Amino acid sequence: MSILLTCRVTIGDIVYTKISGFDSESSWKNLGDTATLKLYGFCTVLASDDDTEGTVQALEDLVQVGDPVTVELGYDGELHTEFQGYVAEIKLTIPFELRLEDGYFNLKRTRVNRSWKNTTLRKLLADLVPTAILSPSIPDMRIDTFRADRTTTAGVLKKLKDDYPGLCAYFRDGRLFVGLTYTEFTSTSGVEAALALYSFQQNIVDDNLTYQRKEDVHIKAKVVAMHQNGKRTTTEAGDVDGEERTITLRTETKDKTVLKLLAEAELAKFKYDGYRGDFTGFGVPRIIHSGVADLLDTKHPQRSGRYLVDAVGISFGPEGYRRKVTLGKRSSH
Repeated sequence: MSILLTCRVTIGDIVYTKISGFDSESSWKNLGDTATLKLYGFCTVLASDDDTEGTVQALEDLVQVGDPVTVELGYDGELHTEFQGYVAEIKLTIPFELRLEDGYFNLKRTRVNRSWKNTTLRKLLADLVPTAILSPSIPDMRIDTFRADRTTTAGVLKKLKDDYPGLCAYFRDGRLFVGLTYTEFTSTSGVEAALALYSFQQNIVDDNLTYQRKEDVHIKAKVVAMHQNGKRTTTEAGDVDGEERTITLRTETKDKTVLKLLAEAELAKFKYDGYRGDFTGFGVPRIIHSGVADLLDTKHPQRSGRYLVDAVGISFGPEGYRRKVTLGKRSSH
């Protein structure tokens, strides 16, 4: 039984069912998803009159920066949308290459020069982008003052991440989410590709994973306490020689001794017996970043477990359809 790789790529009004290659990177750590699409250099454009033969045209005459792009991939004609965005750059190479960006593409082109006082994260974002593209999961986090001088909407998102450690910002299915890491989903049930089962003995092709015990994990944390009035209190916690992380707490206490205790409880979530690193699976099952990968190991059952996903990379082409999954901390769900 053979499995056929199939795809449908729509660029503007043009549809391609054969491509030379596709690679993408998606992570909550980045402001936007990016991808590279490789196409054959010419395509046949059918005339509107069915009796008239189509003409062969070079892609550089048909594709422009800013054209909307949808990439659907799958097996045996069962397709799933893997990327939605825009043409950000055109490279006249062989094969013809397009660099793609998701909704972040438009945010880099919208100028911003204003300030806010006594507002919330959602209200601030609603002043910058249409409410229709804002995720319903954005929290009403209090923001006391915020100033954006001669920048772009993308620049505002970057400044929010810099000013409020622990915030992430990314697009999902055309909607912008801004909030604390891993909080987009209150539950993975009912969310497409938010939970996937992977077995070391069945559908993991390759891995770059290491198994560590919690006593061998050392973490040094910068602790940022976010208060309702928009102000912050910072301190440090954890191991002096450890890997550096930022712990963001929503609390009114300014007592640094208490904050350290609270941070140590958060750090405990990163100190666990489990895997670190990434693995590569087939195109299905599908998994998205901030979702949960359920790992099954029948040879070593004690090493099975659920992990939050930090990043997902997709590759599609003559070599096959693969999904590279980078694990985050162990999931409690």
